[in-house]
Amino acid sequence: MKKLRHIIAAIDFTPSCRNALREAARRSSLDGAVITAVHVMDEFLVHELKKALSTDQAAIRADWMRRLQQFIIESEVGAVAVNAEVRIGHPFTGLVEACGAHSADLLVMGARGSRNEPHRIGVIAARCVRKAPVDVLVVREDAQGPFKKIVACVDFSENSARAVQCALHIARQDGASLDCLHVYQSALAMSLDYGGFVPSLPPVIDPEAVANWRKDLEAFLSPLTHDAGDVKVTAFIKERVNIREAILDHINETRASLVVLGTRGKTGLREMLIGTTAEKIVQNAPCSILAVKPDGFVPAAG
Repeated sequence: MKKLRHIIAAIDFTPSCRNALREAARRSSLDGAVITAVHVMDEFLVHELKKALSTDQAAIRADWMRRLQQFIIESEVGAVAVNAEVRIGHPFTGLVEACGAHSADLLVMGARGSRNEPHRIGVIAARCVRKAPVDVLVVREDAQGPFKKIVACVDFSENSARAVQCALHIARQDGASLDCLHVYQSALAMSLDYGGFVPSLPPVIDPEAVANWRKDLEAFLSPLTHDAGDVKVTAFIKERVNIREAILDHINETRASLVVLGTRGKTGLREMLIGTTAEKIVQNAPCSILAVKPDGFVPAAG
């Protein structure tokens, strides 16, 4: 993975995005990247404020720019210089336009769950993970300091190779260990789990198949991790009926602080744009998530 050049930090003034801004600043300092904090004001809100305050759009934007700059100061990002930008429009569209305008290579966002679903990320963050044309890092509100345990999901695709490279880059910087995980699903398991509607069943172990998959995984990882340096890289093969549950179980068992996964390319189906497995992980992982986009990623409209 090349060093980051420009990071966009999405700001909605919540505690979760404050932690995301701190992580964005940390990544910026490690790679020497430029960082821009972007707040997107909803057009309807701006319209209503203009009527209620008898003012114009420029004055409203200037007021929110002051609020954004104060938020950055209060977030205590250290010596990192953070640019501030206020846009008006739909939050998703505004963030995507900001990424394009600055040629950003990473969008950092906070994960805002609910009392009943604390791990579920917000609507805009979920949409950016699926459709933003850059890699998206979703930071949990309770994330503290460097990542210590990173899990990279491997399906032997070209983009999962990129996910491993991104995970290794972060592991080097943070002094983390890296688990590269592939979940093997037999033909019988796939028929049982068709469509993702069957709940997780007890593991069915085929030692010979697992050994063969382990060889394939090690061969896949060898050119990607040959210069891992001091990073402890461990290859894991698991045979399970439900791939999604197996990955989440590994994340929980190892107390991973970051999971890195690749997303798919263009398609008109929302559930297939990111892939059903990745979608499940994004919405249920208890840790921060880095969604890696394929080269030439072109999102579906809407």
